Amino acid sequence: MRVSIKNKVRRKSEFQYFMHDFTDACKLFGIKSKKDFCPYYTFHVRAVLKRIILALYGFIHYNFPVFIKRKEALMIAANGVTIRDIAFPYYGSYEIVPMLWDVWPSTWERMYASFKLLDIKTVLVTSRQVAEMINRETTVRAFWIPEGINASLYHSGKALIDRQFDIFEMGRRMPAYHRVLVELKDSSQLHGLETSNINADGTLQDKQVAFTNEEMYELMSNSKVMVCFPQCDTNPARAGDIETLTLRYWEAMLSRCVMVGRSPAELIDLIGYDPVINVDWDHPQQQLIDLLNHIGDYQGLVDKNLKVAREMGSWEKRMPLIMKYLNEQGYEI
Repeated sequence: MRVSIKNKVRRKSEFQYFMHDFTDACKLFGIKSKKDFCPYYTFHVRAVLKRIILALYGFIHYNFPVFIKRKEALMIAANGVTIRDIAFPYYGSYEIVPMLWDVWPSTWERMYASFKLLDIKTVLVTSRQVAEMINRETTVRAFWIPEGINASLYHSGKALIDRQFDIFEMGRRMPAYHRVLVELKDSSQLHGLETSNINADGTLQDKQVAFTNEEMYELMSNSKVMVCFPQCDTNPARAGDIETLTLRYWEAMLSRCVMVGRSPAELIDLIGYDPVINVDWDHPQQQLIDLLNHIGDYQGLVDKNLKVAREMGSWEKRMPLIMKYLNEQGYEI
């Protein structure tokens, strides 16, 4: 069965194009793309069309399944709750193969329902734990594809000792470590950047960003340290016990920042070592000050991290593995 990739249109309102970068890598690898249907229509028009077509498909699916004949497959980039939306309007004529990010516990019920409704047989997912769960609890065949990145966008920057900013705290904050940074900043012992707009409850305000992507790339490459924790640490209410590799680690490695925080096991297992300086929770302030006072000692580590990220982090490096799994399931370009 020939497989294509559904194109993703970049919209100005979106921040960080990780799904788009995956889609672009598929196209560069030779996988043909299918157009996104009416991507520029106003939301309510698209929503009405989606409801009508999905209702029609559902009626046929449950009452006259013999009329649904899928001769080709279509990969889509989605998360646990957007599978049906992203698959629109191709779910009746193509076998949908989702590539999934952000599959947190609150999305599982909707994800499983989408698997059933769309007759999904194969799924790719960036969380190893979720892939194992799908294989254990359903008849869908799930494959773990470690998070990737468009490595060409990032800058390796100056040597650590020549960088302007001490620390870059971006995205969802680790509350206990954020308090450490606030105390150091308030006492003028730390010159750092905060690029997150945070809600009153401490969660990330996803609809507002402090910098453009291009500005963010420059700021990361001019920072000595980046705070990196998995989301199960920074937002356990959302992530539960799902510990997974996220874009933040590749960004820090490609920007040659010293990472302070904690590595997900997926990253350590993938590259064969722990690239993160684990927080000394007994003396976190002194640890960070000592690290900054001897920042040049970590140049070898960040140079190694950069080399490894370039060799193992890009979506282009993932494509042979993705095609291997798809071929095993009977799909081909």
